[in-house]
Amino acid sequence: MLVYRSTVAAATFAGALLVGCTAPDQPTDLRLDGPPNITTVTVMSDLRTPVDPSPPRLGGRYYESAIYCRTGDEKRPGLVGLPDVTTLQVCPDLPEEPEAKTQEAGGEAPEAAPPSWFVRVVFDKLLDPSVEDLIPQLDAAGLPTGVILGTLANTQPVTLKCDTATTRGVYVDVPYSGYYVPNGNSISWPLGPALFVQPLSAVSVQTGAICQIGIKDMVHNKDGDSVPTDQRSRSFKIAPMALRFSSPDPGDDDPGVIELDSSSPVQFFWTAAFTTMPVADEINIFEAPNTAAGGPDMTVCGSGGTKVLATDIVTAPDGTGAATTALIMDLSLKNADPMLAWKPSTTYRVEFGANAKITPKQGGADAIFPGPADYTLCFHTPAPAM
Repeated sequence: MLVYRSTVAAATFAGALLVGCTAPDQPTDLRLDGPPNITTVTVMSDLRTPVDPSPPRLGGRYYESAIYCRTGDEKRPGLVGLPDVTTLQVCPDLPEEPEAKTQEAGGEAPEAAPPSWFVRVVFDKLLDPSVEDLIPQLDAAGLPTGVILGTLANTQPVTLKCDTATTRGVYVDVPYSGYYVPNGNSISWPLGPALFVQPLSAVSVQTGAICQIGIKDMVHNKDGDSVPTDQRSRSFKIAPMALRFSSPDPGDDDPGVIELDSSSPVQFFWTAAFTTMPVADEINIFEAPNTAAGGPDMTVCGSGGTKVLATDIVTAPDGTGAATTALIMDLSLKNADPMLAWKPSTTYRVEFGANAKITPKQGGADAIFPGPADYTLCFHTPAPAM
């Protein structure tokens, strides 16, 4: 539950006082007349575009991105301030531009993050509060706590459906809940008024799936005006599984200069949890002792070094026990000392073959490891502590 949600009950109550009255004259950024228009639809996305093109580096961050901006509507959000004092370009500043062509999105519709996606449908006016149920929260003794939370669990004001890569175009209902956000406008964060829709299990939908959200007739303003039919349905895509970044990462420093403690595996962070991992034959690791001065052997970062046997390569999900989300893959080598992931005083180069892949746990296409043209990690380990 997001932290601002506790303010919704008061905002809903204040809005309810206006039912059946004339349009209020207090300052507002919302429209006072006409049907509720959808100005924007956002999804929680994970953008992984290179943040530093030289050398290539996989970066990215999670945030809400617009999959729809209503063309020609000055009420849609543009540059919005975030709570951390940064800003986010939700829609283009010029209302006639239909897409959210931000630098991060590359001018294409953003895709929803596989393990944690949700949808936010933003309107230009307040909705009738009957769109959600308000549930008083009780303490352990069954007494009211004074906190009231909204839920869409019973009202179900939208349809949420997704297909799969093997059944493209055949949509299946996705169980969801969420709440109505009556506070906010096109310059606030989070955006509002809005319907926040979240699947009960985001990972029940395959990576790469196409999803649709549809608004039902019951969604209307306090005058009973429903959402225009041509605005009610929007499609979006669940992102395919892909590598977010590694730690260390090729962009952390110049090749070879990167130093990794001998006890630390190289970690690969993925956009979805995985089951199977790449076969060792598709992982290419080359090694050579550091120079006499203790620095990296830079020949390894090119084409030098001795290739490590596939039988000595170890891959494993980070963390232990059934509770691990397995979003992180650890890469290390077998050593005489089980506490070591790599030999001390050694320079390594890590690359992947064309068929190195990893399988998403929630279903969908396998993710392919980037090849040497896109990913080559060269690092060295320090001498053992005396």
